[in-house]
Amino acid sequence: MEKKLLLLKEIEDDYQRAYRLVSYLFQDRKDKAGDAYVEHLIRVSDRITSHDAKVAALLHDVVEDIPDFTFQDLESLNFSSSIIDIVKIVTKDKSKNLSYHDWISEILSIGNDEAIKVKYSDMMDNFDLNRLNRLDEDTKRRLIMKYKDELERLRMYLDNNKIVL
Repeated sequence: MEKKLLLLKEIEDDYQRAYRLVSYLFQDRKDKAGDAYVEHLIRVSDRITSHDAKVAALLHDVVEDIPDFTFQDLESLNFSSSIIDIVKIVTKDKSKNLSYHDWISEILSIGNDEAIKVKYSDMMDNFDLNRLNRLDEDTKRRLIMKYKDELERLRMYLDNNKIVL
């Protein structure tokens, strides 16, 4: 890992360390609507109140979307095992070749409420109609089909277990 990133481990506050990390790693990335990708990570985190889930929400795409960035890198940056576990649960393992439905089933079967909060918040942001309405119709329709039922499954889990974000 770059020396510049290793300096982040000196920052004691987990949220600030995660924020600086994703600001650096995603600085040139845009989402499907053309907005700065880091804004998605911040919105996902802002919906959540519990500390570890809030930090993990900022980090939820780093291993999946940043080439050569690993869970060991998160560990070397002094993130707790609890935060890293949440990120692991919500990081899709592409080698398993699971459908989106099966992947959400896997997340639910693990039963880590903090990870479920992060995935639900992530999907809420991805399903936001203000963002979806800025996409072309085919992409919008595909994403609605992808997220609608799975978002409902996660919401039902949270509601049935009386879990608040």
